[in-house]
Amino acid sequence: MIRAVLFDFGGVLTETCWDRDYMARIVEQTFQELGVCIGKNFYDEFMRALDEAWARVVKTLIEERMEDIILDAVTRAGGRVDIGVIRAAVERIKDAPFCKVRKESKKVLETLRDLGLKTGVVSNSPVNFHENVLSRSGLRKYIDVVVVSCDVGYRKPDPRIFKIALEALGVEPHEAIYVGDVPQIDVPGAKKLGMITVLMSSPEPVIEYLQLPRLKDPVEPDYIIDELIELIDIVLRLMSKRGSDD
Repeated sequence: MIRAVLFDFGGVLTETCWDRDYMARIVEQTFQELGVCIGKNFYDEFMRALDEAWARVVKTLIEERMEDIILDAVTRAGGRVDIGVIRAAVERIKDAPFCKVRKESKKVLETLRDLGLKTGVVSNSPVNFHENVLSRSGLRKYIDVVVVSCDVGYRKPDPRIFKIALEALGVEPHEAIYVGDVPQIDVPGAKKLGMITVLMSSPEPVIEYLQLPRLKDPVEPDYIIDELIELIDIVLRLMSKRGSDD
C-alpha cells in the first residue's frame, strides 16, 4: 500500500536550485552593505571552499554548513568577519532567487494530496532555502515534512536521512516512493530501506560539474521518467495493483 511520496528538491520539484556564482555575489553584496572588506579574491576562495566541502561530504555523507564554508573562504581571502555578518549573508541566500520551480510541481502535489497521500522533501544542501522557496511558490501547504541535510547532519545516499522523513510521516519504507534525479545519490539509500524509487532522466544542471562518487554495484531505480507529471500514472498503477491484490 502506497501511503507517501517523497521528493528530492533540485532537479525534481525545481528545475534548478543551486547557483554558486549567484550565492557568491549575494555574500559579497551583504559584506559590502555592512561595511566589511574581505579582499578581492573572496570569489575564488568561496568557489574553492565549496569544491573542497563537496569533496569531503561525498566521502563522509556528513553535511557541512554554509556558515562554515563562508568562514573558510573569508579566512583564506585574508579577511575577518563577525559570525553575525556571515549569518546575515546566509539568510539572504535562503531567499534563493536563483531557484526555479517546475511548472508541473503544483499539479503533481495537488493530485497526490487529493489521492490521500502524504508528501515530503528529502534534500542535500549546506543551507536550507527549501522552506522559503516552497512557501513563496505556494507549494509548502502540500508538503508534510521537509528534511534537509544541513539540519539533520546526514546526506543522501545515507539511509538515515530518508528514515528521518519516513518516521516524521509515520510510514514504513515499503509504503513510500522516493523521486530523485541523481542515480548515485537518490537511489541507493532509498532502495536499501525498501522504498520504491523513481528517477528523473535528466538531472539538475549543477550535476554536470560536480564529481560524483562511483558505485561499485550501481543500484537501478524502479522507474525512470522524463517529466515529473509522469509520476501520477506510476502512483495510480501502484495503488491500483495493491487494490487488486487485496
